[in-house]
Amino acid sequence: MDRRTFIGGVSKKMLATLVVSSAHLVQVAVAQDQPAQPSISCALQKSGAEYKGVCEIPCQIQAFLAVTVLGADANCTAPPRRRAAVLSRTEKGAGWLGEMEGLYPADPRRFEIVDKTSTAAGIAKTPFGWFALRSFELREDAMNMEIAIDKLLPPTADDIRIIKRALELLADARTWNRRDDRNCPPNALQLSLFCALNQATIEVSGGIHYRQPAGYAVRQVLDEVGGNRVAKHRLMDYNNHPDTTLEDIHNLLRTAQSRLEKQMHQ
Repeated sequence: MDRRTFIGGVSKKMLATLVVSSAHLVQVAVAQDQPAQPSISCALQKSGAEYKGVCEIPCQIQAFLAVTVLGADANCTAPPRRRAAVLSRTEKGAGWLGEMEGLYPADPRRFEIVDKTSTAAGIAKTPFGWFALRSFELREDAMNMEIAIDKLLPPTADDIRIIKRALELLADARTWNRRDDRNCPPNALQLSLFCALNQATIEVSGGIHYRQPAGYAVRQVLDEVGGNRVAKHRLMDYNNHPDTTLEDIHNLLRTAQSRLEKQMHQ
């Protein structure tokens, strides 16, 4: 063999093999060093017309909650919380609807899965936020899914319609209830900010979901402008404060609408 085909006693062919193998080992090492993305993991079993079981909620969910709550941060190491969940097919057959336990007993429980389509990924609307489905498996006797929690899903045109409808419901002082108690009776002649958003959400989306991006946007604005007018229940506190005017309510909703529109076009 030509001596020029050897480099330091190693043939060029052997050297190429070593280079490729080393590169592969580096890729494997990098992949192993990268932590797995945290996700909500659900395992449900068929029970009649429903699927019932448990979802494991990683402590990292705290970093992505739509509202600030006490708990572990994104770098937490606590074991996942186990929360009961149940789902059944919607009447129109376009998804799944049911309940999932939240962090606390009083938390809203609405849990909805919007099926993947040819133009959109599957969506999980959970008590912790609205996230993309990382995987979804449906069998005759079981349902399993992984829900990504790396980022909240952006708003949709429905969220803009909710804000606009809330503005219509609070068009003037005659329809504004300044003494909110977070109870929203049907066919009320006057509505608070909280109840107007709830009614608008029902009319547009078919049900109340605490993590609806429209409501989240309003609460975000309140965090910035509410000042000493807000405490435990932001929407109720701001609505009932003696310094709050109907113009303040309208400006709050319009600011939230503007932000939602910008997020939709990003």
